[in-house]
Amino acid sequence: MSLFNDLGRKVEELKQEVGNATDDEATHRCIECDTLLYTDHDECPECGSTSVIPISD
Repeated sequence: MSLFNDLGRKVEELKQEVGNATDDEATHRCIECDTLLYTDHDECPECGSTSVIPISD
């Protein structure tokens, strides 16, 4: 059973690392709903707002 617990923990760690890496790749964000976007959009695909701004480093 320990093998499955270790495997589950490793999978969860990998999912968290991938999530953090993709957040770092975002180039724009919606001011209204705080959705991170990876390309420039005229409207937010989540809420439809036109308040999409570039993320400055």
